[in-house]
Amino acid sequence: MPPDTTALILGIDGGGTKTAAAVATFSGTILGHGEGGVGSLNARTDCLHLSLKTAVANACEMAGLDSLVTRFTSACLGVAGYSLEQKRLDLFTSLPSLISSHFFRLEPDYRIAFEGATGGNPGIVVIAGTGAITYGRDNLNREWREDGLGYLLGDRGSGFNLGLQALRYTLEMMKDGREDAITQAVLKQTGAGTQSQVLQWIYSDFQTARVAGIAPVIGRLADEGEPQSRSLVALMARRLRHSVREAKHRLFMAHDTPVYPLGGLWNISRFLQQEFAEPSWQFTAPWERENETNSGRRFNVQQPAGSAVQGALALAMLSVVAPD
Repeated sequence: MPPDTTALILGIDGGGTKTAAAVATFSGTILGHGEGGVGSLNARTDCLHLSLKTAVANACEMAGLDSLVTRFTSACLGVAGYSLEQKRLDLFTSLPSLISSHFFRLEPDYRIAFEGATGGNPGIVVIAGTGAITYGRDNLNREWREDGLGYLLGDRGSGFNLGLQALRYTLEMMKDGREDAITQAVLKQTGAGTQSQVLQWIYSDFQTARVAGIAPVIGRLADEGEPQSRSLVALMARRLRHSVREAKHRLFMAHDTPVYPLGGLWNISRFLQQEFAEPSWQFTAPWERENETNSGRRFNVQQPAGSAVQGALALAMLSVVAPD
């Protein structure tokens, strides 16, 4: 029997590399998933619209629905780049032409990630990928966002941040005519053999994702026990811990508040996860002067209860129960 198209909700997670969508019933049963291209507000408008329509069409197809005629009761879209106010307004204005729904809700990507990870309960999410942002909410629904300022002004502890540190280290080593495991790995990753070629690799086709692509290499070396790689990775862990501690402080949250690591950076190294939960690595030069000294207590690190798309579905449902 085909699903009742008068009682369906839609959740969308628009990210910097892909868009994910899910169609579900009011009871929470997911009927179909779909993916599209880049879903960030930083993308070109036509590309963003195509990504949304593709992800929704694919989710509807899996659910046995025709996206051209299906009207949802409620749709929630979480997007990266939410701080771009004019683009956010333009997208919200365009949504009825892209998706047929009675209610629409547009949220930052970190908010739907929080909803999915915590199930709406108090806690803190630390989203670390190419960029980095920390978001917390307490039992009074007070919230705090830390970082998420982009690669020029923030994203401390991100994949880009780690890749940039590794590139700087490599250039310093090459200047002194030295070579170690990090420099060998970075030169292999970039295909460079000289300082000039490293600079050309960075600037001739600058992309934050390319720089962040060095992070897994450093993470692997850290897991293998290479000391300087461990110092680099531990530095990222300290920076992410600092964001969590700041959110806790601002919201007066207990030390055992659940903390949920989200994003691809957490997959690069078990050492990163360990140092984030409870730092123990002793830094060696040249990282001593950059060491974030806020070691503190062990974090109450928890596995996410659900995905960002599931968080979007929960907020879509909330719009039906208590529409804005």
